[in-house]
Amino acid sequence: MAINQTIGRMFATGRNTTRYHDDLFRIVRFPTGPAREIARAAEVYERALVIIRKHVETGASLATNSTDFWYQDLLSPEYLDLLEQLSGCMAHRVTPNCSDLCFHSKYRALDGTCNNYKHPAWGSSLTGFQRLLPPVYENGFNSPIGWNRSAEYNGFKKPSARLVSTSLISTSTITPDDRITHMVMQWGQFLDHDLDHAIPSVTSESWDGVDCKKTCEYAAPCYPIDIPPGDPRIQNRRCIDFVRSSAVCGSGMTSIFFGSVQPREQINQLTAFIDASQVYGYTETFAQELRNLTTEQGLLRDGPHFPNQKPLLPFSAPTDGMDCRRDLDESQINCFTAGDIRVNEQLGLTAMHIVWMREHNRLAEQLHRINPHWDGDKLYYESRKIIGAIMQHITYEHWLPLVIGERGMAQLGEYRGYDSNVNPTIFNEFATAAFRFGHSLINPMLHRLNDSYQPIAQGHLPLHKAFFAPWRLMYEGGVDPLLRGLYSVPAKLKKPTQNLNTDLTERLFEVAHAVALDLAAINIQRSRDHALPGYNDYRKLCGLKFATEFDDLQAEISDPAVRQKLKELYGHPSNIDLWVGGILEDQLPGAKMGPLFTCVLVRQFRALRDGDRFWYENDVFKPEQLAQIKRATLGRIICDNGDNITTTTDNVFVLPAKQGGYKRCDEIPQVNLEHWVDCTDCSRHHKRSAPLVRQRRSLSRAKRALPTNGKLDVSKQIDELERPQPEDEGHYALNDNHLEQVDEDSSFVDDDMNEERIEGLEALIESFQKSMKQMRRKIRRLEQQCSAAVQAAAAAGTNVGGGSNPAKGKPHGHCVDSKGIKRLNNEIWMRDDCTKCECEHHQISCETEKCAELICE
Repeated sequence: MAINQTIGRMFATGRNTTRYHDDLFRIVRFPTGPAREIARAAEVYERALVIIRKHVETGASLATNSTDFWYQDLLSPEYLDLLEQLSGCMAHRVTPNCSDLCFHSKYRALDGTCNNYKHPAWGSSLTGFQRLLPPVYENGFNSPIGWNRSAEYNGFKKPSARLVSTSLISTSTITPDDRITHMVMQWGQFLDHDLDHAIPSVTSESWDGVDCKKTCEYAAPCYPIDIPPGDPRIQNRRCIDFVRSSAVCGSGMTSIFFGSVQPREQINQLTAFIDASQVYGYTETFAQELRNLTTEQGLLRDGPHFPNQKPLLPFSAPTDGMDCRRDLDESQINCFTAGDIRVNEQLGLTAMHIVWMREHNRLAEQLHRINPHWDGDKLYYESRKIIGAIMQHITYEHWLPLVIGERGMAQLGEYRGYDSNVNPTIFNEFATAAFRFGHSLINPMLHRLNDSYQPIAQGHLPLHKAFFAPWRLMYEGGVDPLLRGLYSVPAKLKKPTQNLNTDLTERLFEVAHAVALDLAAINIQRSRDHALPGYNDYRKLCGLKFATEFDDLQAEISDPAVRQKLKELYGHPSNIDLWVGGILEDQLPGAKMGPLFTCVLVRQFRALRDGDRFWYENDVFKPEQLAQIKRATLGRIICDNGDNITTTTDNVFVLPAKQGGYKRCDEIPQVNLEHWVDCTDCSRHHKRSAPLVRQRRSLSRAKRALPTNGKLDVSKQIDELERPQPEDEGHYALNDNHLEQVDEDSSFVDDDMNEERIEGLEALIESFQKSMKQMRRKIRRLEQQCSAAVQAAAAAGTNVGGGSNPAKGKPHGHCVDSKGIKRLNNEIWMRDDCTKCECEHHQISCETEKCAELICE
């Protein structure tokens, strides 16, 4: 009932229904269909167990306490199994089916399954996080630290997350960074939305029917953030509402039917891999909804076209519950949809989604031009494969070195190949704490620049006005001004007393009738909800000194005033929350974080690389294709997919002044897709070219024109086709058998004629035609070689006759090709049907010209 009421309130439509920032914030984090069912199953099962225990305790029919209460004493295994089935808790623990090796050996599954054949669920969507350290719940398995407000830890109560935010984290003073651009922050957020999204509770009501927005009591799933006395902004409320994340079935209270108590573990809605799931979606069904299936070109759906702009994203469907039309006088433009539901959170993020949707379609269109025989699925999956690889390359080669610095990159180490024993699943500590370091880089202003890099007429955009405002992209210059601002303007510099700007702590999704959220307080409360151990425990894990007093932190948190404030708030170093300690650390040289967050990021990014069978350097591309992938830059992507961007920088993550200013787009290398030309693919979905179809139809008409008693002279037909001598007798022996069968029954107008035999004969004839062409090419090559050899011999004889010493003459510049054949200088030959090579002064250069006609058998 609570779940249904929550869904009804959130997704209700009507004339008087108005969506505010806080409503949209909840909706974008509300799980979609499959994720909702997983979360719902766990909550229903957990709720049923709570009711059972409550009845037992009320009726006093069995003495119970927190240590010796066992549901197996009350319910038979059959009843537990029935409860499990009714809730749906076990329906989502089925082992993935990886039997389609033809697909899984070449492409990623959209839900991330079958990446690892031994552990097919590793890294897949809608599975639990993994952890660096065991969780610390107040009751040992599901209640967060601080659930009992009067409880003390190391002799002190846990401070309010809001108090920590206002005392240590929030700042109205902004210092610009002297090296990196605001694009570092934006890529970090875009990447995060490819890696993790903890599913919130599917109900915003307590199990007693109390709306979490209307209570300040801790009653699952409500876990509100207490407002301390004297708060600088919030005076008329006691709390900021907060809802716990959902748990995966088989953890927390639902673990009892597995025979042991397992701590509560949260669900990651997304795939763990860097696979562009924020572009394509994280389930097969969702991905299909984002595709343009009206053509066979492998495209993604696009949205409205405006003058002087390329296509935007498609609008969200009414059933999505997303509606950005808060003020119809301001705009009647709805929200966009993309592979991640958070696409509309702020305009910089939306612009990135638009750029990558366009890039997919650009790649698909070019691949279709190069390989017109590929069908829509082939074009889609090949484009997706390239997009994922480019994102991996940009992340590890261009972005990550600026974030974790030289020390972090040294810890990460070089890539040594795929390791099937490495679990790439996202660490809870990474998603809930460490990767939120990027919040300290966010400017309170989104700069918007014209093609002269001056402010546009509408001016720059305050961050709090950029939330859920897609209409601004249509009527205020498109994506270009935002993109120019991101790669031209410095990011915010994190300093000891300048961490998160006040647009994030005091004006996040602010509305007239509700309390604006506080991102820092949310981060702290979420880490407690997920039972992350304290900052001190991770210091020990990462080789830092375990602090027994606050001055033990001075090597990482050098500001004495900050350490004193920590002491006043927490009382003991072991009480410091992980995110708070990590965000307050001094940044390492050349990095944007301190040593502890560097430690966590290195472990995660190493696992994402080494545990990914489809890592772009793991032989998933041909060498020449991989070389092209490594030419890719985000700057070039922006050039190709902006509305009219003509200049950018080599590295959009570094300030223009630090790299010689801007460059014209035509000076920036581009991935050459000609290396993806496919001369051999004859998949089961292959669409034969039009000339081939017409040829077959003409053959069929000729056959049908024969008289009933006519006999086909097979040998004559073959002679007419100039049958070559076969290179492989074994291969053609099978074809000869087919010929004999055709010869025995060559009455093509027989009513009982087998259509498959006709197709076999057509394929045979086409095979002979191809063999003829190959033999002719070989003859031409032999003629060229003989002629060149004669000329060389004649030249050598002339030199000898003239008394000169050949050893003292100029080198001939001969080459040896990949097959060991000696090639003369300036000799040209065909390496295969598609590739022409030339020997020039000891160097062989090859290029793809065009493919021979495809023959599908």
